[in-house]
Amino acid sequence: MKQFKFILCLFTLIFAFASFAQAQEAVELEKTVVTATRTETPIENLPVSVTVITKDDIEKMHAKTVDDVLNKAAGINVRRNQGLSTTGSHTTVAMRGTGRETARTLFLKDGVPLNTTYIGSVNFWSTMSVDNIEKIEIVRGASSALYGSSAMGGVVNIITRPAKKKREGSVSLEGGTFDTYIGNARFSGATEKYGLRVAAGHKRTKGYEYYEGDKWKDYYHTPENETTNASIGADIFLGESLLKLDYEYFLEDSLTRTTSKGDGEAKNNNYMLGYNIPIGKIDFSIKSWYFDYSNTYEKHKYNKTTGAYDKFYYTYNVPKDEYGLMLQASSEFGSHRLTVGSDLKWGECDSNYSYETGQRKFSGKQDLYSVFVNDEILIGDKLILSAGVRYDSWKNHSGDYYDDTKAPTKEGQYPEKTDEALSPRAGIVYKLTEATKLRASFGTGFKVPSLYYLYKSGYHGKRFDLANPDLEAEKMPWSYDVGFDMKPNKNLNLTFTFYQSRFEDFLTDKTLDPSEVPPWFTPEPGQDVKQKINVGKVDIHGAEAGMEVAFNRKWSAFVNYTYNVSKVKEHKEKPEVEKNYLPYTPRHMTKLGFTYNNPNLFTLSVYLRNVGPMFGDLENTDKKKTEGFSVWDVKVSREIFKNMDFFLSIDNLTDEKYKEYYGYYNPPFTAMLGAKYTF
Repeated sequence: MKQFKFILCLFTLIFAFASFAQAQEAVELEKTVVTATRTETPIENLPVSVTVITKDDIEKMHAKTVDDVLNKAAGINVRRNQGLSTTGSHTTVAMRGTGRETARTLFLKDGVPLNTTYIGSVNFWSTMSVDNIEKIEIVRGASSALYGSSAMGGVVNIITRPAKKKREGSVSLEGGTFDTYIGNARFSGATEKYGLRVAAGHKRTKGYEYYEGDKWKDYYHTPENETTNASIGADIFLGESLLKLDYEYFLEDSLTRTTSKGDGEAKNNNYMLGYNIPIGKIDFSIKSWYFDYSNTYEKHKYNKTTGAYDKFYYTYNVPKDEYGLMLQASSEFGSHRLTVGSDLKWGECDSNYSYETGQRKFSGKQDLYSVFVNDEILIGDKLILSAGVRYDSWKNHSGDYYDDTKAPTKEGQYPEKTDEALSPRAGIVYKLTEATKLRASFGTGFKVPSLYYLYKSGYHGKRFDLANPDLEAEKMPWSYDVGFDMKPNKNLNLTFTFYQSRFEDFLTDKTLDPSEVPPWFTPEPGQDVKQKINVGKVDIHGAEAGMEVAFNRKWSAFVNYTYNVSKVKEHKEKPEVEKNYLPYTPRHMTKLGFTYNNPNLFTLSVYLRNVGPMFGDLENTDKKKTEGFSVWDVKVSREIFKNMDFFLSIDNLTDEKYKEYYGYYNPPFTAMLGAKYTF
C-alpha cells in the first residue's frame, strides 16, 4: 500500500507540473523504429509498447554499460550483483516478469541476435562501449512471430552509430572508487562511396567487499575485472544499395579469490555482413554473421594450512561458435505493407574440463530454421491492423560426453531431437484523436532449450548439474496486452499498458533423489544433484505506466512504474510451490529521472530506482528473500571549453545497503570523475 501511494504521488506531482508548464521547445522523439515489425515503421502505427532511448539520452546518463541504460526503462529488471566486477554472462536482464533468465528476452545488435545457443545469455554487457550506440529500441511483449526463440518477454535492439559525411568522434577517460578506470574512443566518417566506423574501449575495476561482517574472511580479495573492446566497420555505397562489413573484438579478464581462486578469460571475435538493395518497390536485405566465442578458466581452492590458493580444482576451455543468415523482403501493395523472410542459425560448443583425476567433456550442436510473414493494413486514417505468423524448426544433435574422473570411464552419445513451433501474432491500433492512440496486441512465444542444459554434466559450485537431453522448449501459448499512448501537448507523453501471459513447460531445477542419480556418479557428502526439467505452468500479469515531460527548454523529467505478478500455476514435481512467486520478479518497480540542461552552466541528471522485495527461490523462503530498496544516482557535467566536457557520476548516492541476489550486497556509494572531448 505504501508503494502504491508513493507512485501515485509521483505521477500526480509530475503531471501537475506538466499541465502548467509553458515549454518553449518540444522534445524531439524518434519517428520510426525497426524492431517492432522488422521494417521502418512510425511509432504511432505500432500496436505494442515501445521505448526508444537515443544517443542524447545515453549521453546525459553517463552510463558505464549497456545494462545501466536499460535499467532506466519500464518493465526491465537488471541484476548485476557485483557491479562492474560481475562478468558479462552473469548479468541478467529480464522483461515483463519472465524470471531470472536473460534467455527469455531477445537481444539484437543491428538486428542480429545475440542470445547464444550455448545457454541463452548475452556476453557483452560489460564490454560493449555505450559511446558507440545510436539508439536502443525496446519492444515489449511476445515477439516470436517475428524473431523466433527467446522473444517472450520482448526484444531489445541495440543500433550502433552510422558513418556520416560529417566526420565525428569522441575520446573519454574517467576514474574513481574501487580503482576503476574507463576509457573510450570512436571515429566515423564517409565519402560519396565509402564510410568508416571505428570504436574502442577499456574498463578496469578491483571491486568491493560484497559480503557483510564476518562473512568476508581475512584471506578474501575483492574481485577484479578488466574488459577491452574494439570494432571496425566499413560501409560501401553501391548506388541505392548498401554493403556493411563489421568486425568486433571483445576480451574480458576476471579474477576472484574467496574460498577458491578463479582466473577466467573470455574472448569474442564477431564478423558481420549486411547488404540492403531496393529492386523496384521491394526492399531486400541480407545479414550474415559468425561469432567466435571462447572461455578459459582455472580454479584453485584455498589451503588454510599454507595460506595460499594451491589446491588445484579444475581448468576448463569452452569454445563456442554461432553463425547465421537472415533474408528479408518488404514492400507496400495498396494499403498493405508485407514483409516475408527466413532466419537460419547454427550453434555449437565443445566443453573441456580437466580435474586432477581426469577429464570431463561434452559437445553438441543446434540448428534452427524459420520462415515468417507479417502484414500491416491501413484502413482509413484511424485504423491499422497487423498480423503475422512464423514457423520454426530446430534440431539438437551431435551431443556426446566423456568422463574419466572416476572409474569406470563414462562416454557416449546423446540422441538427436527435433522440434518445431508455430507462432502467430495480431495487433490493432485505433487513433482516437491526433494526440491519443489505443492499441492491443496478441502473440505467442517459445524458448528452445540451450546446449548447456541439454548436454552439460559437471560441478557447479557446491552442487552437481546433470544434463537432460529430453528437455522440451518453454512455451508461451498466449500473451496479450492493451493500452494507450497520449501526447496532450508537445511537451507531455503518457503511456499505459496492461499485459497478461501464460507459460507452459517452464524450465526449473529439480534436486534428484538418490535413486534418480545415474550409477556412474557418486555425490560427495552433502552435495545436491540437480537437473533442468520442464515442470508446468506460470501465469503472469501486470501493468506499466509512464510519463515524459519537458517543463521548458532546460527542465525535463520521466517516471515509470511497473506492477507485475508472476506466479506458479502448476508444478508437477512440487505441488506445494503452486501459487508461489517466480524467483527474482519484484511486484513493484519505479524509475524516476529529472534533468536540468543549461549549456551556459551545467547539465544535471538525478535518477531513482525503487524496487520492491523479491524471492530468491520457488519455495519463497524468507532466508532467500531480498528486501526492497531505493537507489539514487546523480550525474553532472559542464563544458569547460568548446567540445570538452568534465563530468561527475555518483551511483548509490545514499550508500544504500541492498541486494539483488540474496547472497551478495550490491555496490555501495560509487563516484567517477572524467572528461570527454567530442569532435
